Amino acid sequence: MSRGIEIKNLSFAYDGQSILDGIDLSIERGAIVTMLGPNGCGKTTLLKTLNGLLRPKGGEVIVDGRAIDRMSPPEIARMMGHVPQGHRSSFPFTVLDIVLTGRLPHISTFSAPGERDEEVAKESLDLVGAGHLTQRPYTQISGGERQMVMIARALAQEPQFLLLDEPTSYLDFKNQIGVLKTVRKIADREGVTVIMTLHDPNHALAFSDHVVLLRKLDGKKPDGNGDGSHPHRANVVAFGPPFDVMTPMNIQEAYGMEVELVEHNGRRILLPL
Repeated sequence: MSRGIEIKNLSFAYDGQSILDGIDLSIERGAIVTMLGPNGCGKTTLLKTLNGLLRPKGGEVIVDGRAIDRMSPPEIARMMGHVPQGHRSSFPFTVLDIVLTGRLPHISTFSAPGERDEEVAKESLDLVGAGHLTQRPYTQISGGERQMVMIARALAQEPQFLLLDEPTSYLDFKNQIGVLKTVRKIADREGVTVIMTLHDPNHALAFSDHVVLLRKLDGKKPDGNGDGSHPHRANVVAFGPPFDVMTPMNIQEAYGMEVELVEHNGRRILLPL
């Protein structure tokens, strides 16, 4: 595919311990793709390989027809906005100053942000519903507001792809839904491809176009006799539309727990048994 992201036979290991193996995915432009799975299954690691923060052990990531490992960091930053988990700042920068740092990939060395940069930063804040926070100290706003500001900072990069690592972490229920609705709006209105990691399967059902359901590697490979009694399973359990992927059988495979799928007023909800 010429537009979007292709992940080809990707593998990754920390200190010799395999975390990712056999990842093959094609992500279309303009969709919301959620990575879901248990702790330790490699969601954050996979996200970081997409924008070059981590170099895979094997395989490759191709973005709009170009291998990510052949792009410079500024090129990647102009293409991909990244919101990591749990951003903190101990300095009382204003919200606008924080968002303006997202313009750095577009500003030449030793130059200061100009009118265009400030305009883009303010538009990004308005898009996430945080325009009223422009002059507030970042250290004096709520957790939900901080998350919106960090998404605005990533949007100020004017990216084609937005990578969000657990954007609802540490937020109450109302703010979780608020963030996810904002993400949906960004994808629909701006045409930005969103790739995010989540913990809640029901959030993935409600707000995703596609879901990548992952499991932890079991670390086992076929034994020396070749009888396959210890199969080495790759990470991806299923990839596709949420209702096709989030089945009780697939959830059992990924999490090792039983669930039932309940339908209410046309919406589907996963409940543990």
